[in-house]
This record gives sequence, structure tokens and C-alpha cells, in this order.
Amino acid sequence: MRFTPALVLLACLLSAAGAKRSEAMDQAQTAPTPARAALEQMSACERKNSCISVEFESHDSEAVLLGSAVERLWNRGQYDTALMQLTNLEARVGCVAIGNSWRRPVPTRETGLWGSDVRIGNRDSIAELSLAYEAMSGNLFVVFRHGTGLPHFSVCMSADAGATWVETFTWNGTPPTSLDAAVATGHLYVVYNSPGENAQQLRLRRLACSDGRPDGPWVVPCTLDVGDTMREVSLVSNQNNNRLHIVTLVSDGSVLVSFAYPNVGQWTRLSTGISSGAYCGLDAADDGRSDTACIFFSYYDANDSLRVYGGSEHRLTLHTGRSGSTSISAFCGSVVCAFEDETTLPHQVRYVASLGDTAWSTTTLSDAGTAAEAPVVAVGDHRLAAIFRHCGPTAELRFRWFTDSGFWSDPVSIADHAPSSNRPEIAYLGPGAYGVAYLSDTSPVVRGAFFDRSDWAYGVAEWRRHVVVEATLRVTPNPLKGRGHLSYESNQPVDLRLRMYDRTGRFVRALFEGGCPTGRQALTLDVSDLSPGVYFIRAAVNTRARNVPVTVVR
Repeated sequence: MRFTPALVLLACLLSAAGAKRSEAMDQAQTAPTPARAALEQMSACERKNSCISVEFESHDSEAVLLGSAVERLWNRGQYDTALMQLTNLEARVGCVAIGNSWRRPVPTRETGLWGSDVRIGNRDSIAELSLAYEAMSGNLFVVFRHGTGLPHFSVCMSADAGATWVETFTWNGTPPTSLDAAVATGHLYVVYNSPGENAQQLRLRRLACSDGRPDGPWVVPCTLDVGDTMREVSLVSNQNNNRLHIVTLVSDGSVLVSFAYPNVGQWTRLSTGISSGAYCGLDAADDGRSDTACIFFSYYDANDSLRVYGGSEHRLTLHTGRSGSTSISAFCGSVVCAFEDETTLPHQVRYVASLGDTAWSTTTLSDAGTAAEAPVVAVGDHRLAAIFRHCGPTAELRFRWFTDSGFWSDPVSIADHAPSSNRPEIAYLGPGAYGVAYLSDTSPVVRGAFFDRSDWAYGVAEWRRHVVVEATLRVTPNPLKGRGHLSYESNQPVDLRLRMYDRTGRFVRALFEGGCPTGRQALTLDVSDLSPGVYFIRAAVNTRARNVPVTVVR
């Protein structure tokens, strides 16, 4: 058979196109999944320090065995073989996720005490954070959802009241759209989604509060209807009965509530009556009562209004404009919800409050002449505190608390670095103490995480505003065994009083009281008679105070 030149040319073109399609298919098939990429990108030291678990759901018994083999091979140091088996596993079940527990928690490289905010972890470009506090151990946890790169979320822990932080766990899968964390029964729980593996699932991880490592398998506490996905999620716990609530804002505009007692493990869905209209800004709180009506949540609806619900009852609708976030906190039937009011110019940070009845009061937290955003409120032991982003020429993270005399304290800047517009977090740590976690803007790192605290009713913030521009209070060495040195230095003469307290705020001893004409004082600090643990040294100057932690070891 003879071929004309035109047919020969057409055959060549079709052959080339087919080759390109085949090459494209091969590249798509060999492109690493997020789980595989996370393992491949680990350095040799990171691989030796990692202990992984494979996260997927399948009724294929051979796939389950293959997943166990991937874990076993990797954790025994057979990394290349584990990666080959991971490829085989994903060929059977699709994308999987990888949880990684660091054998030796990774310390934060950039450290510092109050006066220079404490860096949390070594990551940047963080999109979302959640702060949780476990009162029994005194340990603090911050969970990050990362905006770019790997991992997709990570967990950091502080065992010394926020003075130092270590990274204990990372997770890689398809990027979650939202996450949240809470503590109950001596565990840290993290709720998230992995839409590329299963778009309908919410997932829950449990980590031990003692060391921040996984303790038990991941579970699916809630499954959405086909076609729906999780848009936002909030996880809250009841510290009186260790009940967990998961509140989910779904892509169809509905809001779902599920609850469980973690020791039982069976999740129950509650009816909210909200089947459409929910848009963004979800937050939830538990007011500490023992019945299931104790859950409160808030969000912005599609009509640019703030919505507040308590139990299954609709409590409030208020036209506010549609902003980024709400923040809700509750205590024994009383509820406070902070929001961004875009009906004013410039837009303000305000809150609504109800003392257990239908009457609501509204209060403005920010300055009338300057825009503000990203408010967060916390109620603890009948005391209310709030933080928000003050959008002045230089952005500030401002802190206020409701005083015993029944008035709000003046707003003060609590952060050393300009905060990003991402929502910060605040947690009640005990009498007079709140912990604050926030993301920096661009300096010293782009959306790096930092921690600060306001101890003994406002000490740090008041110090910065009213007392000295530059001051240091240091204990060396820290941790301290036996004897060490305590030094204080400021840029102006002061009348100084130094006292030591334990982590509950109980007075331990007086260290110094008198004038420092040069603004300097150096003392020998003997702690040989104290039990191991975290203590605080309080420097009181002209009725203002600041506190630094010292860890006593044997």
C-alpha cells in the first residue's frame, strides 16, 4: 500500500501527540503525593528522628497490611523500601496522609523570655493557629495550620508556662481547610479535614498532654452528606465532665454539632435547625454546665449579620457587615461574643453580652478613630479579657481586661511584633493570667508564631506602657539547680520589689525590696530548698509589675 505525503505527515503528528499524552500521564502518575513528598523531603537527621503512622481508611485487608508495612519499614530505618511500599499503597487506595511524631521533640531555635516575645516553633507562613491549656499538667499547646509548604499542620508544646516551646508532631495529607484544638481527659484533641482523601470526613487526632505525642488511633467523629465539605470547624471541651463538642460550618450553609465523651468514644449529632445561610467566622464555646445545652456558637450569615446560638436556640441576630471572624466565650449561662463591626467607619471591634437571659448589651473595645479587627475574648473564673488587632500606622496587638471595679482597663500593646491580620488566640491560665498566641506580620518572620502572657492582672502590658522603655530581668542559669544569679536592669532608676511565686500564684518568698538608683540589681538566688517545678519572679516597680519564669530542677 502506498502512502501519500499528507497521510505520512498526519501519522507523524498523531504519533507525536500520543507520545506527549503518554509522557504527561506518566508524569502525573509519578508526581509525589503530599504524604510521599513530606517523607522524601526530610533530611537524614529528620528521618532518624521521625516515627510515622499512615492515615487512610479501607476495607481492603491487603491494603491495611501494606500500610502497616510502610510504618514498620520507615520506623526501622528502611526508608527507600518504605517509600516504594507507600507508592504501592497509594496505587491501591489513592492518597493517604502521614502523621509524624518526633522521637526527640524539636526545640525552637529562636528563644527569649518576656520583654522579647517567645517564638513558638521554627515555622513561618502559618495560616491559622489554635491555643489550648491543660490545667492539670500546666502544659500549653499551639496547633498550626500551614499556609504553604510542608507540613500541613503541626503541634507545639510548652511545659514551662510558655517560656520555651518544642514541636512534637506534624501531619501531611491534602491541605485542611480549617482545624481547631481542645484538651480533655489529659489529652489534646485536634479536629481537621483531609479533603483529597475523603471530602466528607471530619477527622480527630488524640495526643497525650504529658508529651504532645499521639495516643491512640485517629477517628472520624462526623461524616458530611455527599457533595458537602467542611468550610470551618470549632472544637471545645467541658472541663467539668470532659465532654467534647465539634461545631462544623458546612459548604451548603448548614451548621452541625456533634458531641462525645472521649472515654466512651461514641459521637452523637445534635440538631441545630440551621440548614442554610451560614457563611463564615465560626467560633464555639462551652459554658461549663453539665447538660448538653451548654454549647454556644457564633458566625456571620449570608445577609451580613452576626448570629449567636445557645444550645439549639437562636439567641441573637445583629447586622454587622460580613467580616473574617467572631469569638465567643461563655461561663455558666453567661455569654460574650466579639465581632468586627463593618457598619462603622473606620470599622470597630465590639462585643455583645448576655448574663443568662434574653437581654443583650453592646460595648466597643477598640478606639473610635482607628480601624480594628480580629477580636478574641476569653472568660475564666468570672473574669473577661480581650485582644484585637489595632490597625494604626504600626499595627498593634492590644489587650484589655474587665477589672474588679467593673470597668474595662485601658487598651495596651501586649506584643513586641506587629501582628498579622490572622486571628490571634487567648486562653485563661489561672487567677490573673492569660496566655496569648499570635502571628507576626512580616518582621521578624512572615506569619511566624509568638507567645506572650499577662500575669497577675496585667503586669506585662502595664510595665511596657507605663514604667520603662527597656528593661531586663534574668535568672541564670535557667533551668536552675541549687544556686544561681538574678539580675535586673532598666534604663532609669526605680524603686524595686522582687518576690517569688509558684505557678498557682502562691507567695513563696521575698527576694529584694529597695531603691535601685542606677536601675541595676544583682542577687544570688538559692532555690535548693524548693521542689522542682516552674516558679515566677515578680518585679514590682512603682505599683506596676512584670514576671519571668524560672524552672527549678534537682
